[in-house]
Amino acid sequence: MSIKKLVSSLMLALVLVNVIPVTSFAATLNEIESQQNTKEKEMAEIDSEINRALTRVNKKNSELERLTTQIDILKETVQVTSETVNEQEEVVKERLDQAKERILSMQTTEVNQNVVESLFKSESVSDLFNRAYVLATLQSAGNDQLDLAEEEQEELDILKSELEADLALLESQTVEAKEQKVEMDAQIASLQKTMDENQEILNELDEKRTAEETRIAEEEAEEAAKVAKATEKERKATVAALETKIEEDAATVKATTTTALNDEVKNIEQEVTVKAETVEATKSVESTEVASKGKSFVVSATGYSTKQAGLSTYTATGINLISNPMVIAVDPRVIPLGSTVEIPGYGTFIAGDTGGAIKGNRIDIHFSTVQQAINFGRKTMTINILN
Repeated sequence: MSIKKLVSSLMLALVLVNVIPVTSFAATLNEIESQQNTKEKEMAEIDSEINRALTRVNKKNSELERLTTQIDILKETVQVTSETVNEQEEVVKERLDQAKERILSMQTTEVNQNVVESLFKSESVSDLFNRAYVLATLQSAGNDQLDLAEEEQEELDILKSELEADLALLESQTVEAKEQKVEMDAQIASLQKTMDENQEILNELDEKRTAEETRIAEEEAEEAAKVAKATEKERKATVAALETKIEEDAATVKATTTTALNDEVKNIEQEVTVKAETVEATKSVESTEVASKGKSFVVSATGYSTKQAGLSTYTATGINLISNPMVIAVDPRVIPLGSTVEIPGYGTFIAGDTGGAIKGNRIDIHFSTVQQAINFGRKTMTINILN
């Protein structure tokens, strides 16, 4: 057998023993990843529902403010109307007293006699009727004024009753709106609790995945070490056999075969060493995730809108800004994505977007229009992290 054939046989043996058996670890990892994907989809749906609920809460707060303003105005109107009714009652009383005095005066003076005398002095039946009509008109004038005052008082009473009814309706609507807001707050709290529970499950799945990957890496490294050990043993056996054969043929090709064999052995040893170092290198895997959470932050805030040219309607986490506009862009190292953030004066938002310029204690608030974003400008403010 020639040296070339012997070396070829040695190389083939090394290649064969270096093949690492295929494991079934992928099935376990695929199952964990499938669970993670399912849980992330559930969390995205809950996140969308939370955002819609926050929008409804903000609208309900605006409605409560409007009702409160209307109630204050209506209370002032009722107060003014009540004062006017009281004044009109005084007018009616005064005119009623005047009418009583006038009737009493007519009964106790000679007015009646003068009236009768005036009628008797009528020159004709037509003159009699005219004089009687004038006297009746004079006597009814005071009564008409009294009737008019009483009608005005009745109209004011009706107006007051209508205002009081409107006020009662507004107060009822306010109570109903407050009850609805309580229900919405409870719904948001329930959704947020579910979101937190899902996040814990997701964290557990992530830990399982990391543990599984570590276990696979360790077992693969152990298998590689076994293969390397077996390869070394096979290599030594092959080299020994080769050396025996070389010794048998030493008379004719000793110098050439010895040199060639030593060179090939060195190359094989170098390959084995490189493969062993590669296996050791793949055993060390480290992933670090830094997340900072806090109850409040002082941040530099700017505004943006999906209506701006070149901007997508979807955030980095997949939120649709058209249907869910209450979103802010954050640095995930400072404010974790998915957090609920209260911005005083503007409402409650979801930390659901990122940006190349959003670093450290800086946020970018999404507005429905470009003009709102421009009007907001840049502000330094304190925000509250609700979860």
